[in-house]
Amino acid sequence: MVWNVDHIIFFAFLILNIILGLKSSKGITSITQYAIGDRNFSTGAIVATIVSTWIGGGFFSSVITETYTNGLSFIFISLADYISCFLVIGYFFIPRMGQFLGKLSIAEAMGELYGNKVRLITAISGIIGVCGIIAIQFKVAGLVFEYLLNISKFQGIFLIGAVVILYSTMGGIKSVTFTDMIQFLTFGSIIPIMTYYFFNNLPDSYNSVVNALSNQLKYNLGNIFDTSKVSFWNNLSLFFICLIPGFNSAVFQRISMAKNVDQAKRSFVISAQVCFVIFLIVIWLVLVIEAKTPNISADDIIKVLIFDQLIPVYKGLMLVGVIAMTMSTADSYINSSSILFSHDFLRSLNIKVKNELLAARITSLIIGTIALLLSLKDTTVFKLIIFTIGFYMPIVTVPFIMAIFSYRTPYEKAVLYGMGAGLAVVLLWSYLDITVIDNIVPAMAANWLVLVVMHRYYYSKEKSI
Repeated sequence: MVWNVDHIIFFAFLILNIILGLKSSKGITSITQYAIGDRNFSTGAIVATIVSTWIGGGFFSSVITETYTNGLSFIFISLADYISCFLVIGYFFIPRMGQFLGKLSIAEAMGELYGNKVRLITAISGIIGVCGIIAIQFKVAGLVFEYLLNISKFQGIFLIGAVVILYSTMGGIKSVTFTDMIQFLTFGSIIPIMTYYFFNNLPDSYNSVVNALSNQLKYNLGNIFDTSKVSFWNNLSLFFICLIPGFNSAVFQRISMAKNVDQAKRSFVISAQVCFVIFLIVIWLVLVIEAKTPNISADDIIKVLIFDQLIPVYKGLMLVGVIAMTMSTADSYINSSSILFSHDFLRSLNIKVKNELLAARITSLIIGTIALLLSLKDTTVFKLIIFTIGFYMPIVTVPFIMAIFSYRTPYEKAVLYGMGAGLAVVLLWSYLDITVIDNIVPAMAANWLVLVVMHRYYYSKEKSI
């Protein structure tokens, strides 16, 4: 390998993150500090870690490739996922979540609401769900390393995984938040610069983009909202899936680490606005790519149209920007999922651990390794996202959202059977290979229906005996 300025920029960024991440890890002496710190974070720091967690490598890869392939249909889905969901959380959910601030995890909160068995299931579902999200980041990082250094994806995945696991394992939420701020500033400035670079090098820039939009059927509103097409119903189900807050471990952690409800609300509302701006910039980048090369394989978009056409220095900056996205998301989920295991999974099984902090750090290593292996799975980023959240939202999200809105059944069996119904529908949907709509919406509906029926009928019946 012959070193050039791009290699220097790239590896300097990795080394900087390791040094600053480990430096900010000093003073961590308890599992509480490891999970949510001292809850004295500024609003700006929380906004940075929310945006950095949400805008990951999966965002960059899927928004570019899926928008290039599917046009407006994916843009609408993404608007729900990356912007509207945060507004819903900020305005409708967080004002009702004061009791959950300071909780170490979503599993701890569910355990206090519904019992120890529910806490155990939540911990397991949460770990499975986030392993997929972490794997997505490693998968994208592996591709980036392959483009830059011409090495195998596995070597790239292993290298970036080792860096992220190192500082997130040692430093907990303080290291994660501090490095997230650095990474947010990095990709938040580099991506707009790169988009301007591509747009500025496009002949007759503005008119070329307008012509590309007008000549492509996938950007036609009438075609997108054609109810006679199966794709319309599938896209509609995905829109509602993305609009419903999943409250995975990292999102719950960002709410819990806030000083108060007002700070948490402001953080998510501001994050929605920041994500919207970043989203528009990346969509504009896709349209510029569309105008330049309208007919190319989706698998080649990022490599051929972005990395291969950048000049030195610009290529290094783009690589740093993408890696900053992947690292900022992976570290957040590694940290939050390690808490699910050491603080919730083990406790719910009455397994006593003398040093929960050490257990959390060991768990970070294990979860990071599992995610590394999962990242080698041969599938698209978007499909991997939908696959993994299918083992969380239909199981955990329904009873938690109902609890937020004061529908809290004291009947533990109602929640457990509801969770079982949600999982059963997910597995049945996959087995029957139903593609009209995604399995998450009907699975969540099954969870809700079983929970309500069992609470209203069987719990009332047991009370009367």
